[in-house]
Amino acid sequence: MFAVDLTLRAIGVALLALVALSVLRTRERTHRTRSVAWLAASVAAFLLTSMSGADRIFGAVIYPLTALCSTHPVWFWICARLMFSDRATLRTSDVICLGAMGVAGVLYQSHVLVGFVFPVAGLAFACLAPLTVYFGMANDLDTRRRQLRQWFVPFVSIYLAAVIVTQAIVMLQGRSTPTALVLLNLVVIDVAAAITLSTFVQLRVVNWITSIDTPPEVTLSHLEQSVLERLNRRFVPERLYAREALTITVLADLLGTQEHVLRRVINHGLGFRNFNDFLHTHRLKEAAERLGDPQLRRIPVLTIALEAGYGSIGPFNRAFKERFGMTPTEYRRQHPTPHAPFPESA
Repeated sequence: MFAVDLTLRAIGVALLALVALSVLRTRERTHRTRSVAWLAASVAAFLLTSMSGADRIFGAVIYPLTALCSTHPVWFWICARLMFSDRATLRTSDVICLGAMGVAGVLYQSHVLVGFVFPVAGLAFACLAPLTVYFGMANDLDTRRRQLRQWFVPFVSIYLAAVIVTQAIVMLQGRSTPTALVLLNLVVIDVAAAITLSTFVQLRVVNWITSIDTPPEVTLSHLEQSVLERLNRRFVPERLYAREALTITVLADLLGTQEHVLRRVINHGLGFRNFNDFLHTHRLKEAAERLGDPQLRRIPVLTIALEAGYGSIGPFNRAFKERFGMTPTEYRRQHPTPHAPFPESA
């Protein structure tokens, strides 16, 4: 069994290293791609630190490896959030959680921190991943991402449920995890790493005989074109975006169409991948125009936010700062004259 265990760990580390290298060589150099690489590295660290005799093999290096290994539930949650978001940014709270879990992992491994706090915290972060993906599904307009969400949530939830039940039983009985379950977990990790790697590195058979047709661009049907015209005719002139708590379901009812049709129209017709981005673009455009108008300087920022469709000042400030890199008050101070044209698409 030891030889099988060692082989599965070696394969897993090699696959995860290839995943990290592949994702870092992609054109997109953002927090999203880096988070995937860090997740792969942290899972590889888990494979190394959880092997028999790891303390003796790695010596003092076991501590940074343990710290990196302890962060893999947090990286999993961060990756799940960033992979299904158009604004892939790492927050200060993410860094704090990563640091706290890393330190806690070292203390737990050194038997300084005892009890169930650290394992429960790891499971909590891991469970946040499918919850984050599930609750973000309603506003996602990208068909491919919605399909990924639909299989990601149940599969990950079932796997986490099995892990939680197994760890609870092992902890309560005070025994180590059975060898068969350890090997099964290693197989799951290796298969997941192989599948992930296959999405970055794919073999393609070149056909030298027949020509390769260029895949057709996505075009809107006659029904979708009519919905698009209806949307353009009503959304801005009637300021439908300014309605508080507007959802894509409500908007579809207002336009007299079905929700899935409106999703394709906003996604393929207007270029938005998320309904909230679609709303924020129009709401923030109006707010920015009013904040940049010298004749409206006496109107409070809160009034402008409420009239643009925001229910309170907090979400408005966050959305505005994320889009413009400054608060509404700072924007008003720096733009005494009308601002530059606002981007019309995501």
